[in-house]
Amino acid sequence: MLKTDQDAFTVSQVSETSLLVSFHEPVGVDLSLYIADCGKAVNTHLPDAVTNTVPSYNALLVTLRPSMEQDYSEKLKTILLSVPRGKKDRQENIIEIPTWYDQQVAQYLSEILDETGCSLEDLIELHTRDPFFVYMIGFCPGFAYMGDLPKQLRLPRRTVPQTKIPAGSVAIADFQTAVYPLAMPGGWHIIGRTPLTIFDAKRDQPSLLQQGDMVQFKTISKEEYLQQGGVL
Repeated sequence: MLKTDQDAFTVSQVSETSLLVSFHEPVGVDLSLYIADCGKAVNTHLPDAVTNTVPSYNALLVTLRPSMEQDYSEKLKTILLSVPRGKKDRQENIIEIPTWYDQQVAQYLSEILDETGCSLEDLIELHTRDPFFVYMIGFCPGFAYMGDLPKQLRLPRRTVPQTKIPAGSVAIADFQTAVYPLAMPGGWHIIGRTPLTIFDAKRDQPSLLQQGDMVQFKTISKEEYLQQGGVL
């Protein structure tokens, strides 16, 4: 059972309109789900004062309306202490992401295989074996930080980032995996690409992935990748 007293977290003012709740626990699925519940509780109890809540691995940023001059720190603590703690049953939303693992869409794939000591078949088996948990969305719209990678695939980020990584690129770094939702520079190791559109501002839910989702990667061929709308 997780701790339930005020020693489990601290609340600090980080700007004129923002409070940061820092949780004093190791990063994990249970903590991530609890932080999500805390965000929902804050929005429910302070609908007129809060404009946004942003969860991360072990923190929750709460942004207040600029006109709010009252100190909400104590109210926030009271709300957080009322949120139930501990493991709970939940319905998992498992999203399948078809991925083509190939050097044609992963320029440095051979280097990754050398560094991990894996064959391409090993890498694919390890990356598609179990679903990954979406810990948080950050860095850019729709960028989902997922974990935990098998130890054999854990590499530090690239020392020299790539200047342009195509949208849909599937990547690994440290204990995490992710899919680049947009074309952008990046320092993660690219191992493949999905034909799915991960982020589209025109959709009712722009981001395909949300905190708390489970993501199952599935290997597909080049032909399947192209048939499903993938581009080279």
